[in-house]
Amino acid sequence: MVGFGVTLALSSEPLTGFGLIAMIVFVLLNIALVVWLAKKLKLIDLDMSWLTLKNGLIILAGTILLRVIATVFTLLIQQFSGQEMSANDQVINSMFSGVHPLLLFLLIAVAAPIMEEIVFRAGFIGLLFKKMPVVGIILGSACFGLIHTATDILQFTLYALMGLVMALAYYKTKKLEVSIMIHFLNNAIAAIAMIAMSV
Repeated sequence: MVGFGVTLALSSEPLTGFGLIAMIVFVLLNIALVVWLAKKLKLIDLDMSWLTLKNGLIILAGTILLRVIATVFTLLIQQFSGQEMSANDQVINSMFSGVHPLLLFLLIAVAAPIMEEIVFRAGFIGLLFKKMPVVGIILGSACFGLIHTATDILQFTLYALMGLVMALAYYKTKKLEVSIMIHFLNNAIAAIAMIAMSV
């Protein structure tokens, strides 16, 4: 995201051709590096053992719960602050305006879930607070809420609750791939909606 932001700041035109390909490669290399580090730290298995019916149901339930939380809190934000959407959504909409759909999807639906789950779920629960997972769940969820440009208690609560859903899925299954999939599906829905609205 930092590399993408720098590229946007330096360029007045949307990325196309070689620039677009270079940014996609840059994002993929970043994902690979973070996943490699997570694998070295034993935070992710990268095997297929997470593909079970039980985990599939947790992914489905978690995704539905995230969409319910997002819908309810968006309505509350509209009611109490008069904003159409959260500050985080406003930043994402302006930042990705005019961005190639493939790059938008890659950043929002693939890179963000993988990297954020490694940091906020595996990092907090599986590494920093391995002996105190409840503390890791609480702090990881709170930090997740804070980094999503929360400008008031409603917006903080929205993202902290979403973080909590993914933290509980990770804690319950001990499989980071489960929380990544919940996060991916949630963000994929948002990315597809953004792409559809920009067409």
